[in-house]
Parts: sequence; structure tokens; C-alpha cells
Amino acid sequence: MKIIQKPALILALLGNIQCAWAQAPAPADAATTAASAWNAFLQGNMEQALSAFRYLATLGISYPNPDANLALTTRDLGRHDEALTHWVKASLTEGAGGFIWNQRGWAYAAQQRLPEARDSFLRAVERSSTTADQAEAQLGLGMAARMGSQPRQALPPLRAALVQSPFAMSAVSYEAAKASSAAGDKYAAIAYLRQCATLDPLNIECLRELAEIHARTGENRSAWYVYLRLLALDPLDSQSARKARKLQEYIPGDPESTLPVRRLAHPLNAAEPQQGESDTPPAPSIRVALFTGADAKPATATRLFFMCSSNFKIIAASGDVVKDDGQAQHQWEISFRPENNIVELRDNARNIQYTTKQALRIVPGGRQASVLLKSVRFVNSVGVDIGDRELRGSIEVLPTPYGFKLVNEAGLEEYLYGVVSAALPHNSPSEAYKALAVAARTQALWEKAHRTESLERVDVNDAAPGLRYVGLSDEMREASAAVRETAGIVLTRNGETARIMQHDNCGGVTEDGARSGEADAAHLVSVSDGEKPQAPSSSPDHLEQWTHEYPAADRYCEASGLTPPVASRWLRILPAKDIAQRAERIRSIGAIRGLRAVRRSPSGRVQALEVIGSKDTLLLESAKAMADVLSPGSLRSTLFTVQPLMSGSKADRFILWGAGTGHGVGLCRAGTLGQASMGRKWPIILKHYFPDLQVSSRLASPAPTALAPARGPNGAAPQRRKPKNPHWKKK
Repeated sequence: MKIIQKPALILALLGNIQCAWAQAPAPADAATTAASAWNAFLQGNMEQALSAFRYLATLGISYPNPDANLALTTRDLGRHDEALTHWVKASLTEGAGGFIWNQRGWAYAAQQRLPEARDSFLRAVERSSTTADQAEAQLGLGMAARMGSQPRQALPPLRAALVQSPFAMSAVSYEAAKASSAAGDKYAAIAYLRQCATLDPLNIECLRELAEIHARTGENRSAWYVYLRLLALDPLDSQSARKARKLQEYIPGDPESTLPVRRLAHPLNAAEPQQGESDTPPAPSIRVALFTGADAKPATATRLFFMCSSNFKIIAASGDVVKDDGQAQHQWEISFRPENNIVELRDNARNIQYTTKQALRIVPGGRQASVLLKSVRFVNSVGVDIGDRELRGSIEVLPTPYGFKLVNEAGLEEYLYGVVSAALPHNSPSEAYKALAVAARTQALWEKAHRTESLERVDVNDAAPGLRYVGLSDEMREASAAVRETAGIVLTRNGETARIMQHDNCGGVTEDGARSGEADAAHLVSVSDGEKPQAPSSSPDHLEQWTHEYPAADRYCEASGLTPPVASRWLRILPAKDIAQRAERIRSIGAIRGLRAVRRSPSGRVQALEVIGSKDTLLLESAKAMADVLSPGSLRSTLFTVQPLMSGSKADRFILWGAGTGHGVGLCRAGTLGQASMGRKWPIILKHYFPDLQVSSRLASPAPTALAPARGPNGAAPQRRKPKNPHWKKK
């Protein structure tokens, strides 16, 4: 018997055998086994998935790629040696492209084998057939150089990646900033960090680095402002709060007065109805909590100035008119006196006109009149949009032991003028505005019917997802016209106003409401966001490529060109130490060793995530819980995959490759823009996202004008004393 001793010949023979397997027809049960493997992967049964993929490998099928799927499954299990072995095997097959070689590079980098990682990324550059793979390879080269303490060598490939990838520009800019800083070029580092923060305002790693470099260079005001941005995303960030307080001591004057927020000198509203406004039928009123923060509750104010576009009245909680001759365009002040818990009103001459410990309303004359709230000061403004705002309807002031809260009561249709305008970019197609008008009206009416009782008795808040509201200053003519043209039209289910949801960008496929964890959302089904139906991912390899590659050109969410690239595909590089610190808020689990998706929906979205520490494991079972640990207030979606980079047995950082922005359920605003840009009418757009709902026209009921009294525990209205008013003369 002759023994073959030449390795090259052995590999050639194995390759021929493998090619023969790939060309042979797959057994009848291959598809069933592949589906079973994918389902096991989604449910977190990784060992079962591995067993199925190993069986598929013995069959010699080429799709789904058994080696790639074995590599990804073992990677998610934290078995990085096995994952590397499978990537090496996958890369040696004929036709292995840039994606496979990139993953081989990351597998080497995960084990700090940087020379091999660099060689793999260089091969990926040669083998890549897409710009996305090219950009990923350049990013890998840059990160490998920086991890190897070669910051200057890291910059050329990172600059190349910046040119090639609009979707990864934010993360690449962050890496370029770190490399520039390590190379001693602080000015280039600041420029890259500012670019990063502009491209992705939710990149908290970038914001933290920018704040620290500003503080080191003595730019106290800039550093303080960036720390405030961090606190807006993560109010529990004690480190940023401490540094912001310290920096504020070194800033002369009142730093809050210099914040870049909306400032309005006078009401913009002319008080007379615009063309078409007077034809709008009466509609229900809606109560909106103003200046809400991350907790969805209105912030407590201590002082504000207001002006009305028309003459106005001040009405007490009892319903008595305590001031009926307020003049248009005159600036009044409302302030809280902590020494006696009194709310005080002063006119434009600074004379006290009214004092009270109870609720009051500012009611301008005329249906189209507005109230401008200016220079509002708060007990705590973290995470609150403190800019001036002009609002249609009346303003209610509700005293509390520490100040007062603000509620806007307006007609539903007038409220929608601001909501629909804020929901879409300027110059959006009119059909997109109409679709959003119907969706927002439906959402607001459902929220009103299912509101949670509170002291403020509000229906919605001004920062609610899909219902952001800053009033008249955001209104646009096209959006207001769309609201009027669709007046009274809502989406219904079984004859009742349906619960709907909306989000920024679905990433190519929407989520099934039944799997979202939200009540009353099972009728919101998952749809493919394109002309050609595209099934959700069917294997770990398919899912990984979905998050790494650029969005398909036929996706509606890519058709308009009006949405930022980072909304559809995004990349984040999360330091493991930051994740460990945030996990400590829940309980101590030690140094982070890995992140593992233990349950995914069929669309690939993570439904449960394990944070594996050296002491314990933390299970996160909601989108908010995952965001609070991974990236508070800034995790764009749960449709992501995770590539760990290790330092021994502990994780050093995690690369998240993600798709979409928002929960993914219901209406995709980016897709709405895309379909409208293609000429589709608003009923067709809504039918695409809500196939189980009907478009219905309803008669709107007139809005109430009286201030509804708060109810006591037994349902009766509480007894109120008549407020004192030294300037009120009976007629």
C-alpha cells in the first residue's frame, strides 16, 4: 500500500471530495434539519443546533454553510478555539469571499492573535466583492493595529473604511479618534469624535471620550455640555453626573443659559386660522404632559415666562375666571415660592396678579390661539428637552411640593399638526405625511382610551415614541395639510380603534407584535419591508450577513434617501468594563466573560440576553433591560449580533453589528417615506404595515372646555377653597 505523504496533495483530494459533495443533490431531510437547527438556535438550544449543523456538514451541502454556522454557534457559546477552527475550514473552500475571511480575522483577533488577524483581513480585502466587506476588512486592519499598540499604522486603513462605509462611519470615526489620541494628535482626535457624535448621536462611547478629552484640554464648558448629553441618555450614570457638577464650578455665569436649545422671542402664531384650518371639524381634546423625561413623567418646573398670541384668561381650579384681561404679546411670569409652596403669577410690569396652591389654566382666546412657554427652569432637567415651545390650546399649571408641572390641553387635530411634522424629515412626500397622520391619530386615541390615571390626568406625553411633540415651532405646512385631509380617519380592528405601534427603521423586516412583549399587539404582524417578499433570516450565517452587509436596494426603508444611514445599519464597539459597571446596578457578576443571545424572534431580534460574568450570570429579558446594561438610552434595536474580543478568559470589548432603529413593530417610518417616494398612496402604505386592520372614518366629538377636577379615592370631587386673589374685583 502506497502512503501519500504530501500535505498539498491530501488537501487537494479532500477539496475534490468536498466539491463532489457540494455538487451532489442534498438528501431530502437536509431542509428539515436546517430548519430544525435554525429554530434551536433561535431558542438558545445551542448544543442541539450544533448537532444539526454537524449532521449537515456530513451531508456535504453548501447552503446553509455548515462551517460558518458551526463557527457562529460555537462563538456564541464562548468556545473561541472551535469557532476559529470552523472559520479556517470555511475560508479554505472554493469561492470563500470577503465575509468569510473577515470573520476568520475577527476570530483571530478575539484570541489576540493579531498577526494572523491582519493576514486574514488583508485576504478579505483581496477577496471582497462588496464595499461592505471591503470596509469591514479595513476596519479590522485598523483595530488589529491599534490593539497591537501601533496607532499610526491603524490610521490609513481606518481612513479607507471611512470612505467606503456610510453605515459604519460613526464607529470607525471613534476608532480613528482613539488611534489619533494614542498617536499624540489630540486635534485630530477631537475632529473624529465630533464627526462620530454627529453621525450617531447615540454613540455613548464616543460622547464619553469627547467629554474626557475636552476636560483634559481645559474646555470646561464643552466637556460639561457633553456630560449632560450622556446623562440625558443614562440618568443613572453617577460618574458623568459627578464630573458635570465639578465642571460647572469652573464655568463663569449661568451655564444653562448658554445651552444650544430653542429660544423664541414672540409667538409665531397669528391667531387667525390659516387656509383650511377653519374647515377642520371639532375633534376630541387631548391632554399632553409637557417636558417629560426618560421616566415618561413631566419634569417639575420652578419658573417660566409665557406669552399668548391672543388675549387670554387665567382660570382657577374651581372654574372661576380670576383674570380675564390678559393682553396678547405681553410677557407674564409664573414662579414657585418654596418658602410657602405658592405659585405666583406676575404680569408684564412685574405686578403680582394671582397666587395659588391649586391648579390654574392659561386659556387664550380663539380656537387657533397659542401659548409660548419661555425659559423654563426645572428642579432637574436631565433628559428633558428644555427648549421654548409654542403650543396651541390651553396650558394647565399643577402645583407640587417642589414646583409645578405643565400640561397642554388641545384639540386632537391641532395637536397632530406638531406630532406629524416632528415625525418625518423636512420635504417628506405628502402621502407619507398622510399615512403618519392616520397612524398618529389612531395611536393618540388609543392612548387616550387606555390612559393610566395620574395626578396630571394626561393622555400622552410629549416624548412618547412616535408622538414627539414640541408644538407650533415644529409645524410644517405639508404636514398640517395632511392632518386636515385625513381628519377623523383612524385604523380600526373589530370596529374599535386599534392599538398600533411605530418605529424609525425596521432594518428590512418588521417584528411580530405577539413576540414584542407588548400587550394587545398580537394583531401587528411581521412583514417584509420590500416589493419582493423576503423571509427573515434562516440560519446564523444568514443573520450575521444581514447585519454586516448594506441593506438591500429593494427595501422600502432605503428608497427615500431622507433617513440617516446609521438608522438602518449600525456598528458599536462596547468596552466590557462599561457593561460590567452597568450590570453592577442590578447585582455583582464580576468581570464580563461573554454576551449570549438565549432567545431570538424569527426576525432575528434578541428577546433574552445573558451577560456572563466571572461570578454570576445576568439574564435580561426585555429590550429596555438589555439597553440599560449594554447602552442605556442608545441601543438602537435588538436586531444585532455580537463579536467578542477577548483578553485571556475575560472580554475586552464587544462589537455589535446591528440593523434598524426602534422596536420594529408596526409602521416603519423610513419604509413609509420610501413607499411614498415611489408614488404609493397612503391607504396602500398603511395596508402594507397593518394588513389585519381597516381604515375607518369616524365623526369626532367636540372637545370639552371645562377643567376636569381631580377625583378622590371614592370617586367624588375633592372640596376646594376659593383661591385668594388680591387683584380680582367682582363685577
